[in-house]
Amino acid sequence: MAWRVVQITSACKLSVKNRQLLYEPTDGEHITLPLEDIAVVILESKHILMTSTLLAELAEYGVCLFTCDGTHTPNGVYTAFGNHSRHSAVANLQIEASEPLKKRLWQKIVKAKIRNQAEVLRRVGNRYCDKLEEIAKNVQSGDTTNGEAFAAGLYWDNLFDNFKRHDADITNAALNYGYAIVRGSVARSLVGAGLLPCFGLHHANKLNAFNLADDMIEPFRAFVDWAVVKADLGEKDSLEKQDKQLLVSLLTHNCSYDDEETTILKAIEQTAYSLVNAFKDKEAKSLVLPEFSKTPLFE
Repeated sequence: MAWRVVQITSACKLSVKNRQLLYEPTDGEHITLPLEDIAVVILESKHILMTSTLLAELAEYGVCLFTCDGTHTPNGVYTAFGNHSRHSAVANLQIEASEPLKKRLWQKIVKAKIRNQAEVLRRVGNRYCDKLEEIAKNVQSGDTTNGEAFAAGLYWDNLFDNFKRHDADITNAALNYGYAIVRGSVARSLVGAGLLPCFGLHHANKLNAFNLADDMIEPFRAFVDWAVVKADLGEKDSLEKQDKQLLVSLLTHNCSYDDEETTILKAIEQTAYSLVNAFKDKEAKSLVLPEFSKTPLFE
């Protein structure tokens, strides 16, 4: 299974040789990495040259490729087309899923998201963790009572001091960076499982090619939030190299999935396949979602 996350931060040429990624910096030693080991490549430098052959090979191996803007925040993602023989059958199951099933799946996703948020508050010693657990228990099919929104307000008010989501500050920059990496990884896994990322369970923006990824990322967001807490950004004006490396490394840290320890990247892949099973079985209980591991994350 692909497991490596490759972050390119300096000027170089990237190409492929003998089914390996060839990294040729403008100064320094050449490095090769087997394509079959790579799950994600992040291009942060504006001075990277890539061959079209490499792009084709990245797609062949199902590697998720990110580009970044002037602030080094991911602004684009390149994923492969589904090319497995089972993909059309899986896509049909997804398209034919009933509204009641999609609402029950969304209910389960929201519950898992809020429970993971509760765990983050528990780890920072905030008493509102129990309130979030209570909200999670009462989420209805389709989240008709907007438990997700209510929990979010309580969560953000108690996680960081003087914080408002989407303000232009270092904490939001870190959250956005981490979410973008996880979102792209989710999209990669959905495509790999034969699903169509444009057709969501809850999100339904016609201009969004990743509605389903925006649904399925929700239980994973709390892992990013905890990474930002542990980054201890303080009064920094912008994210530093080590901050981004910590956020990227999140994918290789462990979580609990189906009562077993596994990496978050592996849990993302398994979640995509469990969603296929849910469509196949017409049962929300077939969807398995991640939880925090008993092993400390970033300790």
